[in-house]
Amino acid sequence: MSANSKLGEQLISLNRCEFTGILTIRSQDEKQWEMFFYRGKYLWTEGGSHVNRSLQRNLTYYCPEVNTSLLVLRHQSEIRSLNYYLITVLLQRRVIKREKLKALMETICQEIFFDLLQKEYHNSLEYNIQNTSAHYLLKVGFSLSLDFINLEQMLFQAQTNWSAWGSKGLASCSPHHAPLLKQYLELKQQVPDIIFTNMSRLLNGKRTLRDLAIKMDKNVLDLTCGLIPYFFKGYLRLLEISDLPELYRTGKVER
Repeated sequence: MSANSKLGEQLISLNRCEFTGILTIRSQDEKQWEMFFYRGKYLWTEGGSHVNRSLQRNLTYYCPEVNTSLLVLRHQSEIRSLNYYLITVLLQRRVIKREKLKALMETICQEIFFDLLQKEYHNSLEYNIQNTSAHYLLKVGFSLSLDFINLEQMLFQAQTNWSAWGSKGLASCSPHHAPLLKQYLELKQQVPDIIFTNMSRLLNGKRTLRDLAIKMDKNVLDLTCGLIPYFFKGYLRLLEISDLPELYRTGKVER
């Protein structure tokens, strides 16, 4: 995907004109993303595919000290993104450090930009720009002092990742797909026992390619390229799976 994509043009334009508000993006398969900006600074994106799954795997990877089973958030109906609210509360409570939060947010940002570039490759995206005030962004739960995302840098990295993905013939393969092993007996005869054992344990149709990559500490492109030959030989299926539940419970616990 080239740097002059419509998505890239939209984001860089909003960044450079110091836009404050919400960019809503819709794809032809009825997915929706809401991107929040303050004076051109990218704050967060709400929506898309596997929102909770993305947060959970990245929180587990970057902040393994966080016990997600104990997370309780005070219910606030005006919050536009409970996932964003969660990570900023964890920062305020000093449960996670700023550098880890920065890495987590950058990874999630790159995943979202990659997904949008892939959507744009197959069909055009619809854009809607809504100006808001800084007061509104604060009211709906955004921290205007968090300035972690270098938008142009993140967009460039996502475009680089997407170009590499497409160059390997993977344009129709989503990182959200979950590999499921099949034809066990035939495959067992083709690979060493230890490889077969690991494949049968991990490739159970419950983890996406992104989930597997972060679990195995591998680049998702390298992992996928290693698995694709098994797919073409009929040993694997790539499934669409649902998102995970939210990581937290809501209640009356104070921030």
